[in-house]
Amino acid sequence: MIKIFFAMVTMFWILGMSQGYVLQGSQDMIEIEAQFTIRNRLDISAMMKLAGYTERGDFLYEMEKATGDRDWDRNVEKGQTFVIPSMHKPERQFNEDGINYREMMSLNPPPDNETEPEINSIIAKDELDALKKELERLKEIEKKHKQKHMGDMYQVGEEYKPKFGDTVKRIQARGYVVCGTYDDTPGFSENFLKRHDGKPAGWYGFDVDICRAFAVALFLDKTKIKFIPINGRTRFERLFDGSIDILSGTTTWTFSRDIDWRIDFLPTVFYDGQGFIVRKNLGVKSAKDMMNARVCFNTGSTAAQNIRDFFDKWQINFIPVAVPPTDSPKLYYLDNDCDMYGTDMSALAGHKARFQFPERHVILPEIISKEPLGPAVKYGDQLWTDIGRWTVNVLFLAEELGITSKNIDDYMENIDPVIQRFVGERNGGDTPETNNLGVKLGLAANWSVEIIRQIGNYEEIYERHVGPSTDLGLKRGYNKLYTEGGLLYAPPLK
Repeated sequence: MIKIFFAMVTMFWILGMSQGYVLQGSQDMIEIEAQFTIRNRLDISAMMKLAGYTERGDFLYEMEKATGDRDWDRNVEKGQTFVIPSMHKPERQFNEDGINYREMMSLNPPPDNETEPEINSIIAKDELDALKKELERLKEIEKKHKQKHMGDMYQVGEEYKPKFGDTVKRIQARGYVVCGTYDDTPGFSENFLKRHDGKPAGWYGFDVDICRAFAVALFLDKTKIKFIPINGRTRFERLFDGSIDILSGTTTWTFSRDIDWRIDFLPTVFYDGQGFIVRKNLGVKSAKDMMNARVCFNTGSTAAQNIRDFFDKWQINFIPVAVPPTDSPKLYYLDNDCDMYGTDMSALAGHKARFQFPERHVILPEIISKEPLGPAVKYGDQLWTDIGRWTVNVLFLAEELGITSKNIDDYMENIDPVIQRFVGERNGGDTPETNNLGVKLGLAANWSVEIIRQIGNYEEIYERHVGPSTDLGLKRGYNKLYTEGGLLYAPPLK
């Protein structure tokens, strides 16, 4: 029994070492102080070194947990300290033949008046092998956990090739929609671990609500959805292999993406254009003034080609700073690795709003590209494409008809045939149960009503997340209805 007891102690000791912890409570956590560069920038690399971290993602994850603040790196002050798990490895490791019992027991020596028991000092090799096997199993569990929380560890699978109705059936059998979106795009899609405005933690944003509308269409319930974080690389790969049902993450509709990835883009929900942001103290008024500037951009993005085209067109020399699709040009810019960076104007507004000193930065006036942003699905299941397309159109049509989440009940049993079709009271089948347009898509008669009741129309979504009263403060611009001089236009629902 004693031997088994020490075998169990050994296993927990090994597990503690594998995680970078020591079993003694005073050693498994470490207190570190915020570090800054000579340019007064937060030095995350130095903080990682203090705590023994080698993976930036692991460190940021632990810091978010410790602070309860997604934006801790922008709110940190000099002298501030944090307590997080230590990743410093113990100096001694077990050898291939076994673990010396006496060495382990030296961590907790017996009192002077007690005699140490005479026990076989070496654990048998077969027992040690079993412990190692269990350790490998636990490491595999840890690996899967990291894959779940860190998108850059995701590996694309085989192409998903659905036929008509396959995706819809898969979603209905699963019981919820899987939506891929960014978790760090202010106003459009953010995953808050903790909020300081009284709202519950979770996913918020313009693109998030667009995705929730699809859940309402299928299940009449906006909570029947799961969000998976994406980045510039995984957004198309996850759609390609079917690990997400829909992509809703400030994604530009282009010819090559449509054809190469075999993607069906749904109606554009945000008409945008690419711009640049620079530090105000540079004194520049135009991107054309940035001769020989260091310009950051994500590789493989539309931004990369747009930037090259702009500087080539105006014959301006610049120094490209390529950023991997799994990383953020914004962070490179804030670390002073480049003089400016370019992305969608809406994203620039969101980034600037969350900078520690937003007044020190300026968005330049040039809009150098067209960026029609919208959700997308995998090609093949035309039924799922149609449901997605008409879900978006319903948001536009509701605004056009003046139907909102607050007055939707006032439009029931209306005499206007257009509104009757919208609320599911006309032009379906031959019986009262089927006399609605939802039946043609396999949806409930009130699918469009519930979308507006639970999510709101397009105007409500826009004003709630990115409009003039939000941190982004974006005017509607091109994102107005066609009746107001904008580009939003939905086909008739009939």
